[in-house]
Amino acid sequence: MFKFLFISVKKVNEYRTALKYPSNNINKVRKTSILLLLVIVGHLLTSCGSNEHPPVAFYYWKQTFRLTKSQKEFLSTCGSTRMYVKFFDIVINDNNEVAPISKIEFNQTPSTEIIPCVFIQNAVFIGDRDVDALAKKMTELIQRIAQKNSLTFHEIQIDCDWTAGSRDNYFEFLKRLQKQVPKLTICCTVRLHQVKYQTKTGIPPVKKGLLMCYNMDDIDDFTTENSIVSEKVLKEYVNKHSQYPLTLDLALPVYQWGLVFRLGKLSLIANDINEIDLKKHDIQRVERNIFRVNKNCFIKGTYLCKGDLIRFEQSSPEELMKVSEALSKTKLSFQQVIFYHLSQDNINQYDAKFFSKINALIP
Repeated sequence: MFKFLFISVKKVNEYRTALKYPSNNINKVRKTSILLLLVIVGHLLTSCGSNEHPPVAFYYWKQTFRLTKSQKEFLSTCGSTRMYVKFFDIVINDNNEVAPISKIEFNQTPSTEIIPCVFIQNAVFIGDRDVDALAKKMTELIQRIAQKNSLTFHEIQIDCDWTAGSRDNYFEFLKRLQKQVPKLTICCTVRLHQVKYQTKTGIPPVKKGLLMCYNMDDIDDFTTENSIVSEKVLKEYVNKHSQYPLTLDLALPVYQWGLVFRLGKLSLIANDINEIDLKKHDIQRVERNIFRVNKNCFIKGTYLCKGDLIRFEQSSPEELMKVSEALSKTKLSFQQVIFYHLSQDNINQYDAKFFSKINALIP
């Protein structure tokens, strides 16, 4: 900004001098005017670009890729040109072997850019594991899926909540993965606790990170108010001094669920249900977000028993605005905002203007 002012003043002074002696400096006036205009426009464009994000993007976290007409229209309205799609999970199977599961099937050709995402259980990196072989096999599987569906991509995102016991293997895996695809950007998820305690947890050896601002609180504790997203919990991990040494994207939640507690313990998660679904059955509200099942029933494929307690949670627009405002007051900065996840039931609660407001708040 200071450089811009210095150049502008200098050129304006030259312009004034030229006007003072018009007969000898008419060409200089023209050249100076054009140069001044180019400098102003160039710096304005640079200044604006540095404070703006690309259109919001969305995760697609289902095993079969097929968008409805309304989902396509929604993406178009939001101006979204990119989707982060889970290709498969990597877990420890019953034979104690590392194996991919839930591989995606594309029943439709995507109309946006696709970024492959892979979720990896933390247990995969505990113990004696051949991370080099894992990196090769995972890369080959991603490429097979992409080639089968005529997809090209420039980035791979890895989701793993590493711990002290898995960190060394996981970080080595990320290095081996980057060697497998040297021209691609490897991005990995970063949790809030890994930002607060980054000296202890370490910084992953990747080109970019993705800060996950959801699943913030203890899901198993019945007294938790909202495990999905909470401004209060966020402020326990970040403050005005918070920063991170990696380029970051930001993931925010747009979903709701019912956490079903049976005999005092979390028994199952009923995804994508809402309060309207609960009102259709003999289910009684006992607290603001707590419901009691009075009669056995099915809700969207989930079987509920009499006596079950349901803690209904959602990422309301109001809470997301609070979280975004809190993040804007830190030293963290983000290249892009990605919402988890694109589901018909989820997006019905929001409109494109809301996502634009969130995008404008993020630093």
